[in-house]
Amino acid sequence: MKRFFFLLSLCATTFFCSAQSRVGTFSIIPKVGVCLSNMTNNDFIIGKNTVCSPKYKAGFTGGVEAEYQLTSPLSVSLAALYTMAGCRYLDESGLSASSTVNYEGYADHTVNVNVINVPLTLNYYVADGLAIKAGLQLGFPVDTNEKYEVTPFTINDRTGEHSYGTMVKHNENTNDKYKSVDVSIPLGVSYEYMHVVVDARYNIGVTKNNKVNDSKSNFFALTVGYKFDM
Repeated sequence: MKRFFFLLSLCATTFFCSAQSRVGTFSIIPKVGVCLSNMTNNDFIIGKNTVCSPKYKAGFTGGVEAEYQLTSPLSVSLAALYTMAGCRYLDESGLSASSTVNYEGYADHTVNVNVINVPLTLNYYVADGLAIKAGLQLGFPVDTNEKYEVTPFTINDRTGEHSYGTMVKHNENTNDKYKSVDVSIPLGVSYEYMHVVVDARYNIGVTKNNKVNDSKSNFFALTVGYKFDM
């Protein structure tokens, strides 16, 4: 019986210790997940005075992360992650800029900023497998566009009846509007269990991401990866 409990405790100790890499270990972590992104100071104006504020947009994120265990509680990580960021707008309508009777309705309006993010983070393990992290991230846009649908319409002053025109779909390439690199600060937490790593982090934009306004990219990302110790 004593031997049984000794073996059980030994296995448990080995299992929990394996939740965190040994000092000097180099690890590779492929990961995939989802992100919720938004862009500050990126209001969209319809006509004269109808202001549409950006909302969070869901997208894919995934890539690979390399981690090196510096000390028992401290490691450093470098990753390359493809992220489908940007923002979206609620369906809205407003008076055309040069009219008092003609309206425009906008629908399915999204700003898509597909970017390669390269975060460098320090990870501090507060418990076996549980780490808090902070660092610096560079973002390199690879493809950007803005999509929306516009439907012109009029409203009869007497009856309130709406008369609709032909809806037009727009898909604009906006690569020339965005800067070649933007900087953000990633803050997050991760937990490793049996080599499976769940990572949640929030990225705070530091520099402007485009040449048109003062917009900055902020996004929350949740990923799941598998840790291979080399």
